[in-house]
Amino acid sequence: MHKISVLMNCYNGESYLDKAIESVFAQSHELWEIIFIDNCSNDNSAKIAQSYGERVKYFKTNTNLNLGSARKFGVEKCSKYIAVLDTDDIWLPNCLEVLYNAIKSGNYALAYGNQFQIDNKGERIGFIKNIYSGNKGNFFNKLLLQFDIPLVASLIDKEKMLSANLNFDENIYGSEEYCLFVQMAVKLDFIAVHDFLVNYRVHNSLSTKLHDKIHKERKYTLNKIIEENPNIRSLYPKPFSEAFSRGCYYEVQYLAYKKKKHQALKIMSTIMLKDIRYFFLTIILLFPGFLFWNFIQHKKYKR
Repeated sequence: MHKISVLMNCYNGESYLDKAIESVFAQSHELWEIIFIDNCSNDNSAKIAQSYGERVKYFKTNTNLNLGSARKFGVEKCSKYIAVLDTDDIWLPNCLEVLYNAIKSGNYALAYGNQFQIDNKGERIGFIKNIYSGNKGNFFNKLLLQFDIPLVASLIDKEKMLSANLNFDENIYGSEEYCLFVQMAVKLDFIAVHDFLVNYRVHNSLSTKLHDKIHKERKYTLNKIIEENPNIRSLYPKPFSEAFSRGCYYEVQYLAYKKKKHQALKIMSTIMLKDIRYFFLTIILLFPGFLFWNFIQHKKYKR
């Protein structure tokens, strides 16, 4: 049995950190270590992490790093298998066991499961069941059409990832799992399990997911894949079209959040005929104000 490195990147995560760490100690798979990366926190995060003893290996960055750089910094400290847990999320006790058994069941570079959603008080408010649960093998086409991998319910084979010359991208600030996993899917096989493995904490702030960088990072990832695999877009024309359209939709989300309706409609009009969902979202965006638009976003993202 191989040791699993639990990678925890932390910047001022004291609010829920103890619950996250305790969920690791409660795992049925007992061969693990926590690689705790203190990204220049100025709260009590370091004190909390170091209070758990030798199984929590503490490292501190010299400067505050963006998320892609911080994840990559942590990967260097990890062993063969890497599971990522953020400081505000909580694993179910069988999380590592399920993922380890899944990734060892074949020649897989990544295994992932489903997530419950909890609020700031830890109460369950919903769940997300990944649409590819039960699938295994090549996921590239699938992930272009709909990316559904929760980073905090995933296990990565570090050796396979590095052998494909891939890692977390230092240019990425907010969608590091999309950038890495879609690139991995070009060359490597995945497995998606049916199990729910994590309580993912949903925060009220919209700015986290609707930051201006998200749509840019998606297009950055897709263009990087095309540049490194010149013929790949002709092999997957419809999935690439949807992937780029989704990037436009994320830009519209951000513009709507900033109440820039004219700009949002201009971009939405470029994709409204590509999918019935985009057509209806365009109609909703035409309504006065953002009441209906915000209602739809809240229903989907619980924010």
